[in-house]
Amino acid sequence: MFSQSIIDAITAAATKAGIERPALLALVEVETSGHPFEQDGRTPALLYERHVAWRMAAAVSRALQSAFARAGFAIPKWSKATQYKDQGTSAGRLALIAKARAVNEEVANQSASWGLGQTMGFLHAELGFASACAMVEHMTGNVAGQIECMIGELRRKGLIDELNAHAWARVALGYNGKGYRANNYDVRLADAYKRWVRKLAGGAVVAPDDVPADDIRAVQIKLRKLGYAAVGNPDGRFGVKTVGALSAFQAHEGLPVTGKLDAATREALKTAEPIEAPRDRKLADAPELKAAGSRTIAAADKGSLIAWAKGIAGTVLVGGGTAEKAGLLDQAQDMIDKANQAKGVVDSAGELARAVFSGGAPIVVGLVLIAGGVAAWFLFAKIKAYRVADHNSGAHAGPIVED
Repeated sequence: MFSQSIIDAITAAATKAGIERPALLALVEVETSGHPFEQDGRTPALLYERHVAWRMAAAVSRALQSAFARAGFAIPKWSKATQYKDQGTSAGRLALIAKARAVNEEVANQSASWGLGQTMGFLHAELGFASACAMVEHMTGNVAGQIECMIGELRRKGLIDELNAHAWARVALGYNGKGYRANNYDVRLADAYKRWVRKLAGGAVVAPDDVPADDIRAVQIKLRKLGYAAVGNPDGRFGVKTVGALSAFQAHEGLPVTGKLDAATREALKTAEPIEAPRDRKLADAPELKAAGSRTIAAADKGSLIAWAKGIAGTVLVGGGTAEKAGLLDQAQDMIDKANQAKGVVDSAGELARAVFSGGAPIVVGLVLIAGGVAAWFLFAKIKAYRVADHNSGAHAGPIVED
């Protein structure tokens, strides 16, 4: 959330630059939610882009590009699976940029976006800096410096008039590139602008005393769909969870935070856009959730170990004397290999079963253990994937059940 000092700094800079205040605040919200620094309180908020590092390092030399690639800090193309795999927390981002800087500080700084406006380091020359290192240093511990770079980028790209005209798609294209549609960047800008207009202007509250259960349930369903999963399962009761979720919605939308279903809140619910999960939540993975105390991930990991142990035990049984001579150990290993590649699990198990029906009880038991272990391993892997996706999206309260 924005602190008052950040709001004051952005609005003052917007007025000086001839930019509509809620429009510039909307841009900052979409980029960083008003958080200027990483957890050390000095490093500008950052996001390292591995595909950019591939280009920046290549511009220096092939050898440097190879060094970045070998270290895992550069990839040829943007990849959702690997791009931000270790940037789900501030500590992760700080560790990554430190390691990348150890390979080459200038290229590392060129390859990340920085500060309140997430200005790319490779824009340093356009913004009047001798190097990306100099630009990042200007932003370090310096909110005013971050805002200055953001406005400089808007000015250089000719986006100030577009911003003031609320031409959100053109702003999104110019500021974030052709991929903006995939993240609904223009929609999020428009939604944030609408809320900042309300936040800066204030609003009146008209609160009815009695709200029918059907109305409460409809509001709960709407809140869930908008991303306020803390409201829980829609039950038509105006309890603590509903008050909390409604308060969070009001704060996000720039309404007076009352926790009540007043007229202004009802109107805002009609046109509100779904909120985006915080960056740390969106980028979190299974190990991070386990470290944070997720019992689901911990239990799934234990289950995976047990499943793996079953597979090993089965392989040992199948691999004994008769199985070795009959070539069944090789077939069992083939089955495990195929299962690990998520291909042909059922067919492999069937072929193996046909080959060993006459091979004796230990072999049959071993094959059952292998098949059961493989199936269980995939089940637990799926549970972990669902739990991570659930956390990334912000939905924790189960499915919405509508009549």
